[in-house]
Amino acid sequence: MGIAPKISPVNAARDFLINELFFSTTTNKGIIVSGNDVFARVSKYQIEEMIGKPHNLIRHPDMPRTVFKLLWDYLLAGKSIAAYVKNMAVDGRYYWVVALVAPIEGGGYVSIRFKPSSQLFGIISDIYGELRAIEQTHEENGDGPKAGMHSAEAKFGEILRAKGFADYDAFMQTLLYQELNSRDDILAREHLSIFPPLPKPHAEEGALSAALRRLYQDSQQTYQQVTAVYTQLKEYMSRNDELGEHSRGILALTGEFQLICLNLTVASSRLANAGHTLTVVSAHLHEASASVATIVSGLATQASKISTCLGETVFGWAWARLQSEVIIIDYHECLTKLVSHDNQTNPTVYLKRLGDLRSAFSRTIERVEHSLHDLGKKLKGLTIEVEELRKALLSLQVTYVGGLVEASRLSEVGNFSTIFHDVHKHIAETKVKLAKFAQIISRLDSLARLTPHITDIASCARDQLRIDQERLSVIANQTTAKPGPSLSEQRKQPSQTQLVAG
Repeated sequence: MGIAPKISPVNAARDFLINELFFSTTTNKGIIVSGNDVFARVSKYQIEEMIGKPHNLIRHPDMPRTVFKLLWDYLLAGKSIAAYVKNMAVDGRYYWVVALVAPIEGGGYVSIRFKPSSQLFGIISDIYGELRAIEQTHEENGDGPKAGMHSAEAKFGEILRAKGFADYDAFMQTLLYQELNSRDDILAREHLSIFPPLPKPHAEEGALSAALRRLYQDSQQTYQQVTAVYTQLKEYMSRNDELGEHSRGILALTGEFQLICLNLTVASSRLANAGHTLTVVSAHLHEASASVATIVSGLATQASKISTCLGETVFGWAWARLQSEVIIIDYHECLTKLVSHDNQTNPTVYLKRLGDLRSAFSRTIERVEHSLHDLGKKLKGLTIEVEELRKALLSLQVTYVGGLVEASRLSEVGNFSTIFHDVHKHIAETKVKLAKFAQIISRLDSLARLTPHITDIASCARDQLRIDQERLSVIANQTTAKPGPSLSEQRKQPSQTQLVAG
């Protein structure tokens, strides 16, 4: 089947299962190097005809160019990215995916895709439609595609901020978190397995097939460990919103408190000499409130950095989990083809692809380890900020008590009593919010204490993949290094010939 020069989109979906993953690898310029069977089946292209073609072969015209610009911006900066992508099969039908793309050590990229199913996915079609309309308007006006992309990019940022996402990083972290959780829920509810059963072994199975069979089974234990860590990390993601909510609450109370102190200063100045002591008290309160405001501002900044760091950590581990899953699936695909004596199976191609996946996995794990250590440092800094705020509030409370005593001596006590009541109320509310904030920090700190355990699992998984890759390479080289048999030898040794041919 040749690739059609022009494919017209059809308003019908190509379906695939929630427990399926498909992936591909490309060069630095986005030229397809390899892809798995699911990719071929869903796109309706043969892998052989896709290799050597640009990955935009499957691009759907509904996709905004600015999303791909964003993707390349991330990749060229050496960063991984997650995005919703609408693709088009050779028959014109569409299929939506959650696409994760990452650089490969030594050049090129790996892309892993799965079926979207979360509530967040429900809003993306309208957003993309709006962005694409902006691009098309610029194109129709003769402004050129770049102008359209820049306008759409600005609009995309505006839309994300309106929906509560600080930037695309925050959006894609939430995207992957929600999509993976939704996928897990569906898999559990429908009792679906992500790893298909192995083909039955046969007596003449070669060494490479036997090694792949063993790796397929053993690697699932590593995958379960990686998944268990992800489950632990998920518990901390719920603290992210709480962290931001309480830091914003404290910040708002501080602003209100400074206004109250200003009102107290104005009111006491009207009393002239009679209110001299109260003026001094109000000055102290104003100074103390300014100190509290400075501390709270720093606390809010630190909380924001921790929230970002936690998001990066969970995103990275989720990404590593998917990479681990797809490596196991690739073991299965290669083994299935070898066992079925598929003459198109070239072990070298699979080993190269597995090496690329392992490289991406190692790179992801390194980033996760860095994020975890960074998170621990930031949490220590935030703990110090919380203690400083507690001390400042105590100083504020002492000044408030002194002011309340002085106000009770004045004839115009009513007005001051109201102001000091507000002071007391805001101090009490800030203390309550600070206590809740400190609890969240304490819970997050338990994550920091898990860092050695998590990094041990990460290191073991990374090392095991490297060892497995080396073993497979040795076996494959020993197998394919033998000289090609003659026709009579092929008849005598069918299983070995078929393995070499594969």
